[in-house]
Order: sequence, then C-alpha cells, then structure tokens
Amino acid sequence: MRFFTTTLALAALLPATLTAQARYSFGAGATGGTKLATDRIFQDIDITQRIAPTFTLGASLPVSARERAGIEVSLGFGKTRIKEEGFSAYDGVSYKTLGFTVGADGPMLKKLRYRFGAGLTKYLADKEGIFRQGGPLLLTLTLGSDYPVITSGKVGLVARLRYNYQRFSTDELRSIGFSRTQDVHQLGLGLAVEYTR
Repeated sequence: MRFFTTTLALAALLPATLTAQARYSFGAGATGGTKLATDRIFQDIDITQRIAPTFTLGASLPVSARERAGIEVSLGFGKTRIKEEGFSAYDGVSYKTLGFTVGADGPMLKKLRYRFGAGLTKYLADKEGIFRQGGPLLLTLTLGSDYPVITSGKVGLVARLRYNYQRFSTDELRSIGFSRTQDVHQLGLGLAVEYTR
C-alpha cells in the first residue's frame, strides 16, 4: 500500500499534461505455479503451491504516445502441498506473497496490450515448515497482457494474464538438505478495474 501511495504522490508533482493521463487499477484473480522445491532425501519429496487468490494495485503514466511506465503491487494468499514418495500428499504451511514490480506496457495486437517488468517478491509466513527460518525475498521477472472487456468513459474493466519467473529456496530448505534452487513459473489470471484521469 505504501508503494501505491508513493506513486500517487509522485503523480501529483508531474505536469498536468501527464497526470491527466495517469491510470490506476485494482485487480483480483488467481495465481498457480510449478513446484517450489523438489529433491531426494531418502525418498523423492515435492513441495507444490496451491492456487492462490491474488489482489493487485497498479499505477502508470505515459512515457510516449504509445507506451506507459508504472508499478504493480500484488498480495497473494498461498498454501503449500507436500508429497513424499510412497505417501499420500498432505497440506503444508500457508503463506502470503507481497510483490512489487516496475514495468512498461504498450499496444500489441488491436486492443491487446503487453506488459513486462521486474521487481521483488517477499514470502510472508509463520516461522514453520519450509519458512521456519523466515521467508525469502526473491527477484521476479514478469510478462503479461491486458485486454479491455468494458470501456465506459474514464473507467474500464480489463482481463489480465501475468507470467512470473523466480528462483526459489529458503534457509530452512537448505538446512535440511534441499540442495537445489528451484526454477518457479507462475501464471495468473484475473480482472481489473482501471481508472484514467
């Protein structure tokens, strides 16, 4: 929320020709992804992530006639699931993700817009399970697209697709013998309300 407030404050300092085109958004959706960790310690162990409800706040300003630059702040509510070879899968620790990315967007095909960016994601959880020694702060690369579903004056509804890439590990995983840093791919779908000043 602090990031979003800061962006609003910065927008207030910009020339009227730019702030007149400032765009703000609030979105809701769901994010799923590949395994958070996989290794063999006596037997194969996989730690996966359940589908996570995800909420986003965004703000952007034009940097040219076609492109915009802005930020997105996201909050996700996830849960792990653990599967050990020869045993049934069971639920693991719950966690939240707080993400912040800076990126650019512009037109791609007809009404479809692209977005790419980079930022940081912090995993927030009680100190238990794979987060016993704390949640990691990870570099995140993101690609995405937005498609307007409804447009009415300054307000619109857009469908969103977001892809994120991270390299995941935690201090607890390393301490118990998970030697790998896992490539994690995440895909999010959602809807967002946009307001253009």
